[in-house]
Amino acid sequence: MHFHDDSLFPETQDKLVITVAPYGPEWEPDDFAEDLPLSMDEHVQQAVDCFNAGATVLHIHVRELDGKGSKRLSKFNELLGRLREAVPEMILQVGGSISFAPEGEGADAKWLSDDVRHMLAELDPAPDQVTIAINTSQMNIMELMTDDDIAGTSMQRPELADTYREMTVPAGPEWVAEHLRRLQAAGIQPH
Repeated sequence: MHFHDDSLFPETQDKLVITVAPYGPEWEPDDFAEDLPLSMDEHVQQAVDCFNAGATVLHIHVRELDGKGSKRLSKFNELLGRLREAVPEMILQVGGSISFAPEGEGADAKWLSDDVRHMLAELDPAPDQVTIAINTSQMNIMELMTDDDIAGTSMQRPELADTYREMTVPAGPEWVAEHLRRLQAAGIQPH
C-alpha cells in the first residue's frame, strides 16, 4: 500500500461522521458535575461545543434541573427547537428508549401502553433521527465498563449497577412495525 503526501488532506479522505451523546442519562450530576448539563442553556451550549469540536450527529436526552432524565415531551420540543437554531447543521437524533409521562392537569396517564414510546413521532420540531431497538433486547451497559470507568461514580452503588445490568427494551415485531410506520409518517429517519 502506498501513501502519498496528500493522503491526509480532508478532501481526499472518506467522509467521517462523529456522533456524540453528551447528556448521558445513566450518570448522576455528581458523577461529572462539570460535564452534565441541567439547564436548557447548558444543554444547548454542550451541543454547540460538540459541533465546534467536529461532531455531526447529536444523540439527545434531556435532563430536568434536579439531574433526572426528563420524561416531558415539552422539554424535548423546547430543546429541539433551540438546537435547530444553535446548531442547524447537526443531525439531531433522539434516543428511542424514551417514554413520556403525562403533563398538565387532567392529563391521562398511559403508563401501561406502548403509546408513550410511540410519542417520539410527535416531537415538534421533529428530530432527524430516532434510534429504535429491533426485537426485545437487553441493554446492559455495565458489561462495557471497567472498574476504572465507574470509580467514584454512582455506578459503584450495587442497586444502580444491577438496574443497568438487567435493563431490557421491549420491542416485539408488532411494536416495531407500528413505530416505524409512525416515524416514517412524521418524516423521521429510524436509526
